[in-house]
Amino acid sequence: MPVAKVLPIRSAKALSGKIAYLCDKKHPNHTDKIVEPAYYHRIQNDAEFLAKTVSTIRALNARRKRGRKIRNLADEIIIRSPDMANLTVEERDAFLKFIITDVCDDSPCYAVWHLDKFTGAADLHILAANFIDAYPPKVRRSSSYSPISVARASSDRVTEIINARRRQEGVPTVITMQEVQRNRLKLRSLSSLAEQLRPMLPFTAADLPEIITSAGHKVTRFNRQGNSVSVLLAGGKKPYRFFIDKLMLETGSLGGGAVASAGRDIAGISNEIKIS
Repeated sequence: MPVAKVLPIRSAKALSGKIAYLCDKKHPNHTDKIVEPAYYHRIQNDAEFLAKTVSTIRALNARRKRGRKIRNLADEIIIRSPDMANLTVEERDAFLKFIITDVCDDSPCYAVWHLDKFTGAADLHILAANFIDAYPPKVRRSSSYSPISVARASSDRVTEIINARRRQEGVPTVITMQEVQRNRLKLRSLSSLAEQLRPMLPFTAADLPEIITSAGHKVTRFNRQGNSVSVLLAGGKKPYRFFIDKLMLETGSLGGGAVASAGRDIAGISNEIKIS
């Protein structure tokens, strides 16, 4: 299957920034990408998605008299096809509709495809509001519901359908992401891990444990002051230590750099400026 990840978005500022980032064709990270027009589900445009999501979650929290408050405004679901997949318009449309139907059909969604100009890979980003769009609305929260598990199962299913059709037409099938990752992990290199983190830019060094975990690996130790992170790679038997600054630099350079925000270190960007 293509790789599938789910990342939480916990503030209105972060949600607004993510929407702007995904559709920004001039962003440095999108130099080698074709950013397709956004797809809207249960909403008409970007502004409606942002306003409806933020206002609904705030209203749900205001009515909540006991129990913990809702932390996530939305989830970002990322589906990435392997290199040389070369998904057609019809295949991308099938991926999009399968994922939304299975994962978040009853919630407002905002989706954008990023197509790599050179490798044939494609990234599908879906922002799904963290509430069920009913009357009255209610939060999407269940101990039996796992969006990442559903997204991966849905990706498996649509990949099998696409590959069955490709075999009938004599077209090369989509290589599964597990096969791609196994080949990359044999290298056990910094570039291998950085390349897997690239689609999730921008992020800060403090976000590394969550980002690495969402990529399917296990962080066994994170020492920010010591500039090191130990990672047990998926399918591996022992953890490997990476220098945080080198991992951030490698990830940022692969993604073409990222915009830094005040007081925070972003992948590929140094906030230390010396004036002589």
